[in-house]
Amino acid sequence: MIKKYDIIYADPPWKQAKGGKRRCRPNQGKDLDYPVLSIRDIKDILGNYESETLFMWTIDKFLFKAQEMGESLGFKLHARIIWDKTNGIAPAFTVRYSHEYLLWMYKSPMPKIEKDVRGKYTTVLREKATKHSKKPVCAYELIESLYPHQSRIELFARNRREGWASWGNELDKHSQDVPTALEENKCTD
Repeated sequence: MIKKYDIIYADPPWKQAKGGKRRCRPNQGKDLDYPVLSIRDIKDILGNYESETLFMWTIDKFLFKAQEMGESLGFKLHARIIWDKTNGIAPAFTVRYSHEYLLWMYKSPMPKIEKDVRGKYTTVLREKATKHSKKPVCAYELIESLYPHQSRIELFARNRREGWASWGNELDKHSQDVPTALEENKCTD
């Protein structure tokens, strides 16, 4: 059954591994601390929802694939918002990736935002990263101020937020707002 929300906010678990080992973490493995999904599986989950607006997180490695996926689901790109994690210098093999992208996509015509926030935001969000893969609070606040009266769901959620429906494998299984069948998605290539 397709569920309808005005806004979809998604932080897909892109299929990737951790970077190289560090002296301070010699026993750290390559696997991420959570299950990852293929692009096809992520698209299948997003396809279970009908929406006019999609906000989707991605990293450099998947930037263009994420945009292509959104377009294949009928969305058009409005903006690539950058999250500057403001974490300073850290060890890296080449450059340190200290940003992520939040793609703002829509289906025509683009749903209008609140008049009093037009021009209030830039395409750069600045908030210090706190925990691996935890997204900044200012992203929720941005979406809520742009679209305060629309129905919203967060997919691949780790926490619940007031005023939002949520689904994710790190939430209490009894409090999820989507069909249980989605919980069984397995990783494939």
